[in-house]
Amino acid sequence: MPSSLEVPVEAAEQAIFARKKLLLDAAAGSRLPGRFETFGIGGLRASMATSDHYEFLNTIEGVTEQSAEALSDVVERFPAPCRITVVATAPTQKLSGWLRGQGYEPAPARPLAILPLSHAYSRAEMGATPWRIGQVFGQEETTRFLEVLERGYAASDQLGALIRTEAALPAILRFTASRNGIPFAAGAMSLHATCAVLGGASTLPAARRTGAQSALLACRLSHAVQLGAALATATAAPGSPSLSNLNRLGFTIVERTAWRLSTG
Repeated sequence: MPSSLEVPVEAAEQAIFARKKLLLDAAAGSRLPGRFETFGIGGLRASMATSDHYEFLNTIEGVTEQSAEALSDVVERFPAPCRITVVATAPTQKLSGWLRGQGYEPAPARPLAILPLSHAYSRAEMGATPWRIGQVFGQEETTRFLEVLERGYAASDQLGALIRTEAALPAILRFTASRNGIPFAAGAMSLHATCAVLGGASTLPAARRTGAQSALLACRLSHAVQLGAALATATAAPGSPSLSNLNRLGFTIVERTAWRLSTG
């Protein structure tokens, strides 16, 4: 019987994988370089991108003591196994030892933030904000949303193309934080079953540490509840301001370890 924590973790990971599948399927149908693919084997979920520009997308997730036996079969489908990041959902000492024995070494962790949603949740719970938060509609607003997103990320041409590909997906809901009619921060969301995936958020340098992303997050969570979501999830780099913000706002941070094949 799974614990009360395991159930939302699995639901969150499944939702994030569904979001990745949308992106990689769209990328495969575009003119972006390389081959894009998602697949599952033995409880593992794999995302593949063969171009050097998108190496960060190469992941195998859902690794546990039970699913680890399928890892070699999944790795064999990748053209460059040393470029894969393997993510352990439940990083026990036994699993970590097994991964080391297979030639893997620790990589930067892949934290997962999870928040069960209450239907009583509202933006008022976040307090007053000077930012005007609104959902993005139409081509003109979408263009401004993309400009903020790319500038906030300081995106390369290749990453910018990937960002635009994802933002064009019908499943992506887009929001901006504005002052005097000018957007300074952007954030996106998608809904998969009853889990809202928060992703694609950035802020222009001039508006950082002003509460813009907190206001955007409150708006997206409120919107997610209105759409019937029971859970919200997001990923963020370890030690990043984004992860600290999620933690401060009540998200549970699940510390998933990450591994890569040793090249030594």
